[in-house]
Amino acid sequence: DGNGLDVHPYHSLTTTDISLPTMTSSCSSSCRLMMLLSLLVASIIIPHSEAKVSSGKVHLSGAQTESTLVKFAVSPSSTGKIDVLLTSYGMYENELELKMHIYADEEWPAVKRATLCSQKVSLAQKSLPIVFDYKGMMSDTRPGKKKTDRAEMYTSRIQTDIENPPSGRIAQGKERKDRSRYFYFLIDDCSLERYNHDDKAPDITFDATILNGSDHLPADEAGIGFLLVLTLAF
Repeated sequence: DGNGLDVHPYHSLTTTDISLPTMTSSCSSSCRLMMLLSLLVASIIIPHSEAKVSSGKVHLSGAQTESTLVKFAVSPSSTGKIDVLLTSYGMYENELELKMHIYADEEWPAVKRATLCSQKVSLAQKSLPIVFDYKGMMSDTRPGKKKTDRAEMYTSRIQTDIENPPSGRIAQGKERKDRSRYFYFLIDDCSLERYNHDDKAPDITFDATILNGSDHLPADEAGIGFLLVLTLAF
């Protein structure tokens, strides 16, 4: 044929017939640079394909007045965003002190040391009320329930921003540094530690979607794409 190979019509070409050039010999420096740039673009796109989502179940009580929904790292000089959908399996009768609180990592050790719910919430960066709306009788999909079981369903949606660095000073009046910072998102009901109405606190499920500024991953995962580039390129 035109390549100078004497190939029989029924002869299958093998690697002994044609010597394929390797990437090293055929790809110039500019070619490798283009490949690296392509991988870098991919590293930017791939990690941002979806927001971080956390889901779970909460049941508050006098012994456990708060529950952590998610921990999330926000980049320096950024504004994080959280969107939480709460579903209550039955009416939450006393919502007056039912809140979502957001804590910065500077205060978190003190939050963990505090014994009373009222002490913990005083350290929060934000306090957001939780108000449920009735959605009707729906299938009860909790584990252990029958397919025919139904429950009164109530939902509440909370959307808010998280400024990093947060406003205000930390203990001893020190300025907050502009750095990557973890924030902790909790729901709590401090009335449960004062009044014996645990039996009136229903199961609550949550679906939380969090954004790190314009990014979709927490700051502690931001370098994964670049490490992938280095691995593939070298």
